Amino acid sequence: MYHPPSKRKQLIRQVVVYTAMSVTIILAVTALVFIMLGYDFNKKDGRIEQGGLLQFITSPAGATVTIDGNMLGSLTPSKSTAFMGSHFIAIDKLGYKTWQKSVDVIPGSILWLNYARLIPTTLTPKSVADFTTVTSTASSPNNTWIAVKEDPATPEIRLVNVDDKNTPLTTLTLPAASYTSPELGKTQSFTFDTWDGSGRYLIVKHAYDDTKTEWLVVDRQDISKTKNITAVLGIDASKVLFHKTNSRILFVQIGADIRQVDLDADTLSRPLVTNVSEFSLSGSSTVVYVTHFDVDKKVRSIGYYQAGNDKPITLRSFTEDALPLHVSIGTYFNETYLAVTYGDSVDILKGVLPKNDIEIATLGTVASFKLAGGAQWLSISANGRFVTMQSAGIYTIYDLEINKMTTTTLKGSTVATKELPWIDDYTLMSDKDSVVRLYEFDGANQQDIMSVVPGFSVSLSPNGAYLYGISKTVSGIYQLQRVQLII
Repeated sequence: MYHPPSKRKQLIRQVVVYTAMSVTIILAVTALVFIMLGYDFNKKDGRIEQGGLLQFITSPAGATVTIDGNMLGSLTPSKSTAFMGSHFIAIDKLGYKTWQKSVDVIPGSILWLNYARLIPTTLTPKSVADFTTVTSTASSPNNTWIAVKEDPATPEIRLVNVDDKNTPLTTLTLPAASYTSPELGKTQSFTFDTWDGSGRYLIVKHAYDDTKTEWLVVDRQDISKTKNITAVLGIDASKVLFHKTNSRILFVQIGADIRQVDLDADTLSRPLVTNVSEFSLSGSSTVVYVTHFDVDKKVRSIGYYQAGNDKPITLRSFTEDALPLHVSIGTYFNETYLAVTYGDSVDILKGVLPKNDIEIATLGTVASFKLAGGAQWLSISANGRFVTMQSAGIYTIYDLEINKMTTTTLKGSTVATKELPWIDDYTLMSDKDSVVRLYEFDGANQQDIMSVVPGFSVSLSPNGAYLYGISKTVSGIYQLQRVQLII
């Protein structure tokens, strides 16, 4: 005869069941947390280890990823976990060359491999515009416009819209009133200097009468509004830079002084910084500079000036005059970085810059090392991640994301005479030996793309589908050619 369990037994059973359920839930949650933190069972070591997460994004998308010979089940964009240590990554897509790289995985970290640019196995340059000659070019920072100068003595500018697949070509003629005509029997030449960030305004350098120079700010949308800042403001500038976010503001170097120009008000500021040997811009309008050697104080300095400051702020001073000195400031994930090269010494620091002479800069050392031969050029990339040091045919990158330094020797026998340009956030370009060669920041996945005339602009279209460059045919015709990178 059935006897219902006593209340005591029911209570014990409930406690056991609820305890088992609680333990199961706790174990499951703990397991999920460990999985989320990258822990897994390593069959090779026979133990549970924490790994890292790999994120893959490619251009174009839809590629297969293989990690140490094991193919992932999904196409890019994709992700996978991997154990601590070195792993070999290969990325493939039909019609493209294999992208490959060895990477180091750090436990609990995320490694973003979001820059894999796949190059087609077959590259066929196609001419989109012919020119009798080319003497100067300039690509806008937004990769929309390429300005081409044929005859340097004429006031004509050829503009190619590379954001349009049909690459329409237009001609702009500078108004005669916007520049000074040369004296009888003397020559003139127009060369391109730089675009503003929006791709609307272009700075043109006009040389005339053998020794004279003036600077023109050309409005692509209304050529009649071309402004001669040399004539309007009576200045003899050696360098002109656009404010990064306000194209109606310029920073100019006049002698050893840095001043600000307001194009709308036709005004020139007081000297913002004096005794300057070189300067650049960081962020939208921070002037970063190196001074000449001060014979009285026996030092030269590096520093910066920001709008609103009463005066420039000196960051460091150096007593040796003969050693090359360069400085750059950048921002990466809201952290401020300062890079300094002095002879063969390199210092990379991070922290808060002082706002006045009373404050002390809270800058901690990220890296400090010797660079054989020093650096001719120093910069922090536009995305803030890479400190780039270059000397002729060698460039060294310090990656602030993973605190790793790599050095790459450029292919080719000709000497690099200027700093390598970035065609995107992760890829540099060289035109040594008249060949466009792409280099990832760490020198990996080098690719020869097309033949070009060295020294002229090479530009990636805004959608990344085409790479443009100036080439020269056997018959002597100059052509703007493009290669299709996304097929």
